[in-house]
Amino acid sequence: MLTKKRIIMSIFIILAVWGGVVYYRSTKTAVLVQTETVKRGTLSETVSVTGEVVPKDYADFAFQSTGTVDEVNVKEGDIVTTGQRIASIDRTVLFSQLKQARVALAIVEQSDKQAHLRRNASGKSWADLKPEERAAIKLKTEQARENVRTLESQMKQNVLLAPFDGQITRLNLRVGEVVTLGKVVGRIYHANGFIVESRIPESDIVKITRDMESRITFDALSADEIALAKVSAIAVSATTIQDVVSYVVKFELSNSDARLKDGMTANIDIETARRDDVLMVPFRALTKENSKTYAEVKQLDGTFMKTEVKTGLEGDDGTIEIKSGLKEGDAVTIGSVQVK
Repeated sequence: MLTKKRIIMSIFIILAVWGGVVYYRSTKTAVLVQTETVKRGTLSETVSVTGEVVPKDYADFAFQSTGTVDEVNVKEGDIVTTGQRIASIDRTVLFSQLKQARVALAIVEQSDKQAHLRRNASGKSWADLKPEERAAIKLKTEQARENVRTLESQMKQNVLLAPFDGQITRLNLRVGEVVTLGKVVGRIYHANGFIVESRIPESDIVKITRDMESRITFDALSADEIALAKVSAIAVSATTIQDVVSYVVKFELSNSDARLKDGMTANIDIETARRDDVLMVPFRALTKENSKTYAEVKQLDGTFMKTEVKTGLEGDDGTIEIKSGLKEGDAVTIGSVQVK
């Protein structure tokens, strides 16, 4: 009786184990490896930046001192000639100081003249004076003249004059407002067309050279209207704004467009490198180990072999150039998915 029970229990245990194995196999997740074929094609690297439309020849103007605006003699759109008065800041105090300085100069010049012509109050003639005494008289006269020159220069700094013949395109001035030293308050330009200016970050400027081709769109125009341009100038020195270092780059447009206006926003794509008819794979197909780059290449028997490769240009579309290690048509892994 006991033996019969043991046999029945054993059968139950075997059935339970077998059922567990079947269930496990039915729910086990399989791994399907995704691959990508090595292809030939064209790779390009692009630097994308924003810029603005500016006149080919222009000048931004600013006062060379701080003060309150007392005159604005022109308005935006006005045509001006070289030396024409644009605006000025209050010079009342300077006028008074200059008047006093001129009076002081007249007095010392008269004293200097009298010292040369006759005996002075001490009873000495100019020839009787010691060299240091004569030098002191000359120094006093020159100091008075320098005071006048300094104040006259400050008076000029308080007046904005047109640097050349042109048109005022920007003017941010109102009578009564305070302006500060060096703050740009307007722009004048020659009406001879526009270019595009952009500030290129220092991380990208080494990739940019003269005559590089670029494609430009403008926020004010349709996105499918693409203007072709070339790099025409690259600044030698950097500009730092809020601790960000950049370089001004100018772009010459291939064709003029009458719709463009000073200050319009431009979106610029500069093709900095290009490779034609090269092997390429998705960048995610590669792994790096100890400064070396590898790809997993599918073999005839379905297995994968880890293969070292040499890479080149990284494209904008997530692909990278393969210089050696792979051949056209090879299948490389780009990841895996789990399927039941």
